[in-house]
Amino acid sequence: MYSRNTFIVMRGYPGTGKSTIARLLATSLHAPLIDRDIIRRVAVDIFGNASQVGQFSYELLFALTREQLSLGLSVVVDTPLTYRRTYDACLELARTYDAKMLVVHCQCPPDVQKRRLEGRKGQVSNFQITSWEEWERWQARYEEFEDHGCIIDTSYPMDESLAKVMRSIHELHGQQTYFEELSDNHRL
Repeated sequence: MYSRNTFIVMRGYPGTGKSTIARLLATSLHAPLIDRDIIRRVAVDIFGNASQVGQFSYELLFALTREQLSLGLSVVVDTPLTYRRTYDACLELARTYDAKMLVVHCQCPPDVQKRRLEGRKGQVSNFQITSWEEWERWQARYEEFEDHGCIIDTSYPMDESLAKVMRSIHELHGQQTYFEELSDNHRL
């Protein structure tokens, strides 16, 4: 069965514009946005910064994502995609619900990232990185792996980044249409 639902997973370092692009994508696609930072912030407010809050926030993120995909909806997931195991879990969800998955890998020059991080002070919860020094301590945790996604430089105007992602989504589904047409013709 042909489905145009798209599972968009954000990826990138803190301060690279993931949340901004995720919100633009969710609005443009009329798709639910599931933001790990919001889930974690609420969990910390309720449970305190317990050791299991991080795992809980991902479990809830995946439960909400599963529900959206099971309904045949597109969904935008805002997460740094720090670990390969998180990427693998996303791939499994996409396979299970026959959704096309696109990783949107946000990047920007280090000076832009630094300015954005330092501009966060007072605007985010206490677990988000708000200085270059915090980022340097955290960076070693970020696992490098191939995600076959759409790479955007968020230092360019946001409408350019959004247009590039929308083209990637179109191409992703265009590939599906192309292969379906081939298999339909093959049956004739």
